Amino acid sequence: MAKIKKMAMVSLFLSVSGQLSGDTGVYYPQAITFGSLIDPNINPLRPVGELVEIQELVNTAAYINQQVSDAQASVVEMSMGVPQSSNSVEGLVVPVAGRTDSHKIDLLEVAYYNQSILDTANANYYSAEHLLVDSYEENMDQMEAAIEMFSGAATEISKAEAIYTEAINAQTDDERIQLQNYIRANDVQIDQSTVQTFNQSLDVIEDKAQAATASLWASQDSAVLAMINHDAISTLSNMANGSTVSYDAWSDQMTITWDNATDTVLQGVFFNNADNIGWTQATTEVYDGFYGDTPPVTINEMYSAYSYGSGEQVASMGSGYNINAKLYDPVQLVQDVIDVTNENPTTNYNNQNGNLGGN
Repeated sequence: MAKIKKMAMVSLFLSVSGQLSGDTGVYYPQAITFGSLIDPNINPLRPVGELVEIQELVNTAAYINQQVSDAQASVVEMSMGVPQSSNSVEGLVVPVAGRTDSHKIDLLEVAYYNQSILDTANANYYSAEHLLVDSYEENMDQMEAAIEMFSGAATEISKAEAIYTEAINAQTDDERIQLQNYIRANDVQIDQSTVQTFNQSLDVIEDKAQAATASLWASQDSAVLAMINHDAISTLSNMANGSTVSYDAWSDQMTITWDNATDTVLQGVFFNNADNIGWTQATTEVYDGFYGDTPPVTINEMYSAYSYGSGEQVASMGSGYNINAKLYDPVQLVQDVIDVTNENPTTNYNNQNGNLGGN
């Protein structure tokens, strides 16, 4: 019996050692890795239900920890039970045969432990969909903050509406004097910094509305999700660790940053999207499908499903929209004011005597 047991142990040792020497072995038939993790390739795991990889990890880790703890106790017991000299042999106890066998760790349990580690590392706890929805919510918060700034500036600037009403009705001298008295009695001038806040808040609102809408739409598009998830897996990036999403409507470019790789750039998802989506991959990898990274369609068939032209149609129905409007440049606008001030004499309100003009 002892001989058979010894042969079995040698056979098991050789089967496990075979993986290290190039043989596929019993428990590690593949050398596919996720980072430094080796795939034992023994899926499916044994628990049933949801989050089986976590349950398997808990079960196997508990077993391994218990085995180590029991083994440590037995080692201490046996080491203390061995006499230090022939003078202390009285009452000694020879450890029973097979004393440590029950503490040895089952290699199959270790294989399941390693498989659950790999499955947990590759699990879809935080995917491209989560990242894009989080981006949507963040941009919505920032847009709402910008709307508050806009509303405050718009309220302040709206004093021009009252002046407009007074000025357009100033048809007689008495009405013009009434307009003059209204101007002297009220703070009706508009501060340029308020106008800059108004203009800049419009830019932020537009940018955040575009980014929020693009992120939410992309979070439900299978092609976009496949490309982002693929790059996350192929670069071994932790998507929950500082990855960001940004969107620029001028170039129709969505950019995803990674913690340890170059950016993923998707161009042409929303506008001018008759052709393939332009995909600048974080790294180049041949799809093998092993980690579920194969998109629902091939790379050459990744077209955007977004209906181009809707944004232009909605904007054209709004008041005052002009596709050819001059782009807002705050520095240039300030310079324009300086240029006009230098070229033309201005009329100021004289605080000393209450008259209009310099004297």
